[in-house]
Amino acid sequence: MSQPPTAATGQRWRAGAIGGLAAGAAMGVVLHAVLGLMPTIGGLVGVRTTLAGWAVHLFNSTLFGLLFVALFDRPFFDDLRADVGGWLSLGVVHSALLGTITGGLLLPTAIALGGATSLPIPTLPVPGITASFEFGAIIAVAHLIYGLVLGRVFAALTLADGGTG
Repeated sequence: MSQPPTAATGQRWRAGAIGGLAAGAAMGVVLHAVLGLMPTIGGLVGVRTTLAGWAVHLFNSTLFGLLFVALFDRPFFDDLRADVGGWLSLGVVHSALLGTITGGLLLPTAIALGGATSLPIPTLPVPGITASFEFGAIIAVAHLIYGLVLGRVFAALTLADGGTG
């Protein structure tokens, strides 16, 4: 028989949603400012606009923040959950997994279902042979930022000292 949710449980779920939203905003700034990807992200739901891209990205980021709680708010991770550094580490692991799954599986599948044969990569500062590497590196940095912001916000909202100790 499962135990009823406590106030602390609700606090962690709220922290996951808020952390995911904040992390998505930080990541989105990189994706939009450097790569101009928001219209492309919006195109995944059939509306190729910057506003739709932001809506999709922030919605997914919030859901991924909740997934963070579901995956890492477990006794197995107690040692890491005790301080900010541990939550930052878990955030980075989470974002690396997300980047691998979304970029390596979900995004190509969505593109294929849409009938496209390749990712519509926007013009990058260095065109040519380095463009694919540059695109991947920027996506990796954006995911790293997501993980760090998620872990930091989550720690600030859940640790007894607000993640300042």
